[in-house]
Amino acid sequence: MQKVLRFHFSVLSRPKLHIYDKGGKHTPSGIRATIHGGTSFSGIYMGGMLGNIGSELIFPHNHQYNYEDHVRELKTTSGPGQNWLLHDMNYDNKEMIEWTMKNSNVVVNLLGPRKHLKNRKDFEWINITVPKRIAEACAKNPGVIRLIHFSACGANPHAESLDLQTKYIGEQEVLNAFPNATIFRPSVMVGDNDDFAYHWQVQKRYFHNFNIVPDNCQAKRQPIFVQDVAQAMLNALKMPETIGQTYELGGPHVYTLLECYEMFHNIVQRPPKLAHIDKQLLLKIAQYIPNWKYFNIDYILKHGDDMIVQQGSKTIDDLCVRPLSLTQALQNIFWDIQARYGGSSELYER
Repeated sequence: MQKVLRFHFSVLSRPKLHIYDKGGKHTPSGIRATIHGGTSFSGIYMGGMLGNIGSELIFPHNHQYNYEDHVRELKTTSGPGQNWLLHDMNYDNKEMIEWTMKNSNVVVNLLGPRKHLKNRKDFEWINITVPKRIAEACAKNPGVIRLIHFSACGANPHAESLDLQTKYIGEQEVLNAFPNATIFRPSVMVGDNDDFAYHWQVQKRYFHNFNIVPDNCQAKRQPIFVQDVAQAMLNALKMPETIGQTYELGGPHVYTLLECYEMFHNIVQRPPKLAHIDKQLLLKIAQYIPNWKYFNIDYILKHGDDMIVQQGSKTIDDLCVRPLSLTQALQNIFWDIQARYGGSSELYER
């Protein structure tokens, strides 16, 4: 027990991170960040927020090549010579994890499960084992001052979703290994190629203008624009009081899923078309077919859960960010959907 207490004291007494954000991409900010999970939807936003103030960025990823579209776009997040893509990352190799943050003072963990996962073992590996290894590597490295770990709003050991169950356990493991960590629990994030608004429109394309829903769509959501989450991350790095704290990040308004669907359809001026199918039947179907990004077991299980900021939690307001409403955020992304597919008339038939 004494060794644990001494270890925690040494972690908590690390120096303050000094950030200069008055210049541009070519003015050193004082941040050298390793961002795990950079190829995720939110990775380019988090990297861009740090890169725009002149931070040096390291993106470990487990893809074989750096010229794949969702990998090479990370090169645009910072200036020339300030960005490194490390391919063939192996999270089973603890020494490799330590090597990726050898000269870093900030580590960001955006890793999450791919949509094809079905069994608990796979969820535990990406949501518990890997974050724990990253946190342990941060604790061993005296140069790492801050760790930002992304979990999810609704993370709960008793949740029906394996993702939300294991994310909660992963948070505890991260804090046990590195008490200086700051935990972010974002609600559904909205942005280009997200898993919410974009998910909705892709389902319509593949299911003849219908969205597959397993219930009456009364579960609550508190959507937040991904750019606001990125700003909250940067603000947290500037604020020493955020060390060791957990923040639940949601937008300014709470909606039911039905209200979200209606809002999407109002923007494209088409009536909602929801295909209500029994939840148990959908789960049986999903068990016997390959999980697909836009129709999978986790989507079915999460559909009926509220994913909103809990009362009494520290929120994005505590990070000095005033988030956009959902309608404002949608204006930033729906133009891209319409331009990509030739306007709403092509996608949404009457």
